[in-house]
Formats: sequence, structure tokens, C-alpha cells
Amino acid sequence: MKVLSIEIMSNSAGMLLIEGRQNTFSVTNLGKLLAIPKEDTSIKNMVEFQTNFSNYLQSQTVDRVVLCEGGNDSKKMRVRMEFSVLSECEKQSIEFITYPTGSCTRLINFSYKKETNRVFLDDLKAFKLPK
Repeated sequence: MKVLSIEIMSNSAGMLLIEGRQNTFSVTNLGKLLAIPKEDTSIKNMVEFQTNFSNYLQSQTVDRVVLCEGGNDSKKMRVRMEFSVLSECEKQSIEFITYPTGSCTRLINFSYKKETNRVFLDDLKAFKLPK
């Protein structure tokens, strides 16, 4: 399985590509491949962002997209960028799932070791992933 994990950070989409199975997988930090001009929430920039994301998805063979969503206090830019990501997944019939940021933190802090028998910070260091 090939999973694209995305979190919108400021004006960029931070992405990781996870390939393999639960016990044998690889993680590639793709960095912030897609962005819009800082502090510009115009619809033109959002459409361009969505087009660029669409082109990226078409160049990959992704089975699922996982989006780490912002909370109720998210800025307009983040909300619009997240909508663009999910809208494009829907258009391309790519399975997607979202997790609120708080739930991701709880999962990492409490469930990861129980589910995987590994320490999350050890895996984070081993894959050289951003926090």
C-alpha cells in the first residue's frame, strides 16, 4: 500500500510517502512540495494549488491520502488548502481519511507503542522525519 500523508503548515503542504505493510514499511519525507504565496488566500491561488496537487497525484500511484486537519481555530488559508486537497482526492476517486491534529497527538502519545510495540520517537529519529 502507498499512503500519502499531508499536513498543511502555514502556506505549504508538508508530505510524507509511506509504502509497504504495517510491519515492513518505508517512509519518504517529501518535504513541502506544494505551497501558495504567504498570506494570500485568494481563490486564484487556491485553484492553482489544487491544480498542482492534482498533477502531483496523477504522477503518483497513491492508494490513500491521510490529511491531518487543523482545529476550530485554523486560519482561512489552512482550511481552504485542506478543502482543495480533499476535493481533488474526491475528483480522482482516491480514498482519503482525515484526523484532527489533537487526535493524532493522542494516538502518538498513547496508542503507538501499544499498537506497534515500538517507541514513536525512535521511529521518528530512524526515518529522519520532522516532528
